[in-house]
Amino acid sequence: MKRFVLVYNPVSGHATFPRQLDEIIEAFDKRGAMLIPYRTKIDNSGLPDFIREAAPDGVIAAGGDGTLGEVVDYVVRHELKTPIAVYGSGTSNDFATFLNLTGGMDVKNAYFDRIVSGKTMPVDVGCANGRYFINVASAGMLTTVAHEVNVRIKNAIGKIAYYIRGIGEVPNFRALPLHIEADGSEYDVHAYFFVIVNSGTAGGLKNVAPLARLDDGKLDLIVVKKCSIPSFVALAKDVVSGNVRPDDPNLLYVQAKKITVDAGEAVEGDLDGEKGPSLPMTVETLPHAIEMFY
Repeated sequence: MKRFVLVYNPVSGHATFPRQLDEIIEAFDKRGAMLIPYRTKIDNSGLPDFIREAAPDGVIAAGGDGTLGEVVDYVVRHELKTPIAVYGSGTSNDFATFLNLTGGMDVKNAYFDRIVSGKTMPVDVGCANGRYFINVASAGMLTTVAHEVNVRIKNAIGKIAYYIRGIGEVPNFRALPLHIEADGSEYDVHAYFFVIVNSGTAGGLKNVAPLARLDDGKLDLIVVKKCSIPSFVALAKDVVSGNVRPDDPNLLYVQAKKITVDAGEAVEGDLDGEKGPSLPMTVETLPHAIEMFY
């Protein structure tokens, strides 16, 4: 019998996952597989030993991007060599969305079939100042906004909470003087914020990075340059509608294996939707660092 560790965040999204737990256990039981639940908490440093002792055929991360990012960090850091699946149940499920794994029970059941059958693919992982992430590293004004959104509000109204807070802060945006090095090339630009992405979906928005691939050995850097409010609003419209153009004059779009960003001051960063290292930030790609069920 195959067995999988199910790492679940009980308070992610609308805090409804615990009510789905029995249904998911039954779904795997019908496929002749066993689930071993692990309930996340503030300190999950015991998770690597839990996974080693369980010796599973894979680990399923159930929660938002932050839960998935934490699982990936532990798996890579401790060299667990365990395939990872993602069950998106958080406020933001960008990575699951990029893999087309969000939807109704028909989508989920088809994914459960592929998990049990062992269908995996190699996926790159990013490393920012020694911390591993699966989808996004960022810093700047919108990063600060995301961290200031009240957890209760976020759980109540979801991703729209980020957008409401962000719109209110647009007039107060402060551009940062960024010095960027990417695979030997250097750029100096005044910018509101930047994101370094592995997939093409970030912040609940699809096609943010139209050139992104999960297995190309590179990450995509997107820098939003300082511009007028009308220009920023026009750019935001393109981003929301999925029409990002790498040659947009208000963007710096670079693909690279290694990226360093410095603002000359300590600016709060973000990794997969959670607080990350402050600038200066050095991000490197680990090609095909994990196997992922898809």
